[in-house]
Amino acid sequence: MSKFIHQGEDKKTYVRDMFNDISGRYDLFNTISSFGVDRYWRYNLVRKFNLNKTDRLLDIATGTGDVVFSMHKKFKNELVGLDIADKMITLAKIKQSNKGLENQDISFIQGDAEDLGFSDNSFHGLTISFGFRNLGNYDKGLSEFYRVLKPGGKIAILEFSKPKVKWFIPFFRFYFNKIVPLLGAVLSRKDAFLYLPESVDYFLSRQTLADKMESIGFEKVAYSDYTFGIATIYTGIKS
Repeated sequence: MSKFIHQGEDKKTYVRDMFNDISGRYDLFNTISSFGVDRYWRYNLVRKFNLNKTDRLLDIATGTGDVVFSMHKKFKNELVGLDIADKMITLAKIKQSNKGLENQDISFIQGDAEDLGFSDNSFHGLTISFGFRNLGNYDKGLSEFYRVLKPGGKIAILEFSKPKVKWFIPFFRFYFNKIVPLLGAVLSRKDAFLYLPESVDYFLSRQTLADKMESIGFEKVAYSDYTFGIATIYTGIKS
C-alpha cells in the first residue's frame, strides 16, 4: 500500500517542500548513499551530447547544479538550470559563485517542469536527472520538454530503475528500502528517503517511458542501463 501520493498537484507540493527541507544535505546524501556512483551516471548523461558554444541547454530538476557545471566544463555553452525548490536554486547559485562562474552564461531559476516559462523551440538540448519520476503528470512534462526544444534538439532523462540482474535485486532492495531511509534519518528527514524507494517502485517501466516519449513526438528514442540497471538514461530527438 502506498504511503505517498504519486501523481497530481499534491505530489508536486510534497516534492517541492521535501527538497527544500533536505537541500542543505542533498549533495552529501547523494554521495554517501550512492558511494559516489551518481557522478558516473551524470558523466554518462553529459556524454550523450555534442554541443557548440552557441547552443542552449535546459537542465530541469537541476538541484544544486551538478549537471549544469559538468556541461559547462565540457562545452562552455549557454546553460539554464531550473528547479521547483527555491532553496536548491539558492545553493546552485552559491556553487556557481564559489566556482568563479558568475560571469559565465549560466543561470538558475525556480520553475515548474510542467509549465515551463520559455518560448517554443528555445533549446538545443534538455536534461533531467532523477527528477522525471517526481513530476505530477508525466505526459504534461514530456509535452513541455518537446515544446521548448528546437527541431533536432535532444532530450536525455536520467532516472532510477528497477535492477534487472537477478542476483543483485535482493541486495539492492535491502539497501534501498532499509539502509537508505536510515541514512536519510541521520542526515536529513527520514520520510524523504522512504519516499525515494517507493517512488521507484511506482515508476514507469523502461519501455512504458520510451513509448510515452515516442507518443509525444520524440524520434530515435533509446535507453541504456547502468550499474546493474539501477539507473537508466533515455534519449530522444525532437522531429
